[in-house]
Amino acid sequence: MSPLFFQEQGSGPPVVFIHGFCETHEIWKDFIKPFVASYRVIRMDLPGFGSSELLPTPFTIDEVGESVAQTLNQLRIDQAHVIGHSLGGYVALALLENHPMLIKGLTLFHSSAFADSKEKKENRNKIIESVSKYGTQPFIDTFVPGLFFNKMNSAIPQVYKIASQSGKDCIINYTIAMRDRPDRQKLWTKNEISKLLIAGIEDTSIPIHISRELAEIGRNLKFNELEKTGHMGFFEAEKECQLAITRFTDELFSNN
Repeated sequence: MSPLFFQEQGSGPPVVFIHGFCETHEIWKDFIKPFVASYRVIRMDLPGFGSSELLPTPFTIDEVGESVAQTLNQLRIDQAHVIGHSLGGYVALALLENHPMLIKGLTLFHSSAFADSKEKKENRNKIIESVSKYGTQPFIDTFVPGLFFNKMNSAIPQVYKIASQSGKDCIINYTIAMRDRPDRQKLWTKNEISKLLIAGIEDTSIPIHISRELAEIGRNLKFNELEKTGHMGFFEAEKECQLAITRFTDELFSNN
């Protein structure tokens, strides 16, 4: 398993940002600025995205989590606040299940501990079929605007550029891995670590009723709902999200 590409800034307790589907570490470039003064901030490219080599296919979300665990061990990180956006949240949950000692606190950022519903699995299958037949660009053309509530958001060209770098095999195999990932509801409800859940009321990828259900069953949890926000709160509600994560992180590490 090849080491993941990562970038590290700042010093202090470690805070790890894991990007979502068809993203790279670059997605966090501006968002992390307030954290660098107080924390050791690590951003990585998941296997197959950005500068990290794709895992042998097919692979699972748990195997992606193993690559993250190896990178954290390489960086000699004992316990981190791990923040996962969408797919990154699925990976963070796998990390929590398989390497609980690596995680001090967990933020799910527009993500879920539930397995895919039947309808969601069918949608994944349509993506696999479409990308296999027509290539990546038609998918990206519809995928990126759908992430945002405001279709005129100034970040859309940046996200589109990043997403367009995603390879065909990468998109297909991650879609399969997400479709087939295990349900981690029990982990979410029973694990005692501090958790933060951030959700967009207008999110069509992780509907708000799913996030509210997660909030009801989560243990040791703080929950933030973002108005007029889709799946990209770090662009659509940047300051609100930065404040929520700062407060959570400060409290998390003040208990040391």
